[in-house]
Amino acid sequence: MTDRQALRDELATATRILARHGLIGMFGHVSLLTDDPERYLICPGAGRRKDRCRPEDVHELSLDDEFTPGLPLELYMHAAMHRARPDLRSLVHVHSPHLTALAAMAEPPAELLMPHASFWPDRIPLWERAELVTDHAAGDALVRVIGDSALALLRWHGAVVVGRTLREAVFRTVLAERHAGLLLASLAHGRPLAPVTIDRDALYAGVLPSTTHDLNWRFESSYVRLDEM
Repeated sequence: MTDRQALRDELATATRILARHGLIGMFGHVSLLTDDPERYLICPGAGRRKDRCRPEDVHELSLDDEFTPGLPLELYMHAAMHRARPDLRSLVHVHSPHLTALAAMAEPPAELLMPHASFWPDRIPLWERAELVTDHAAGDALVRVIGDSALALLRWHGAVVVGRTLREAVFRTVLAERHAGLLLASLAHGRPLAPVTIDRDALYAGVLPSTTHDLNWRFESSYVRLDEM
């Protein structure tokens, strides 16, 4: 298997994992920057079964490519991130229910409720435009909103999550949706939440090193094997 084929296989697996968790389906997408910093891989667009994504279904694009049918409509957010931050090799965009609910709040909550969500920003970046990211200029603007954060919310739309590796981005996304659900449930009772007094970066380094992402990857991959579909 060539290096590019291995990357296609990894992105197809990531697509199936995210679909297994209900994070992408008709909508939502994930990308991976290749070893060529001008090219990236992205999953199929709307209308394709993400839970059955195969390596041959993955698209390879340049950073300047435009949307054509079969591609994700909002591919521009991926191109912009990969151009501006090649150190962040993966971006996931979801319309998942809990993150979308937080994106409708005037000020999304930044409380931390579980150690494995310690990448949660202490101030949530929020893309205020109630519209899709459908050109390169909008993609660039969104990247500026995200800044150095691991995630950003899109008003009434969902969220984007980034990672230094595909595996990090995937499991940050899974954990972000779970954490968003806990936040909504915890805030519903009206009682104050415990203040966060721990350093989030130090906590993240301790509970989510790359070895943990690899462990999660092996666990999740066992549920989405192509030979079992």
